[in-house]
Amino acid sequence: MQLAVVGRGNNTCVYVIAVFTMCESTEQRICIKFCFKIEKKTAMETYQLLQQASGEDAIGCTQVFDWFRRFKQRRTSVERDPSSGRPSASRNEEMIAKVRTVVRNKRRLTVREIRGGLATFA
Repeated sequence: MQLAVVGRGNNTCVYVIAVFTMCESTEQRICIKFCFKIEKKTAMETYQLLQQASGEDAIGCTQVFDWFRRFKQRRTSVERDPSSGRPSASRNEEMIAKVRTVVRNKRRLTVREIRGGLATFA
């Protein structure tokens, strides 16, 4: 994970986002598939190899075992399944405008106070 400064607002407010490298996870799933199909490694051996190769960035043991299970069930794709979670309510123009209004009116609010204030607007 990397943090990147994406903008600077009025005053000294800095907007920071976390950048997750999706390709690293995909690459690791490809390695898991290779170990499963070609090398005939166990899930634990594969996990240990990923730890050696990726260090702290390696995916978790549970995820390795889960992907092994999927490949045993004849799955061929290394892409993640689409998530069915509910859509984010915080990324629409209306909500962004509400947050800006609340922050401009009271600049010393905590995140919890802002969230509580937005609940009254919704």
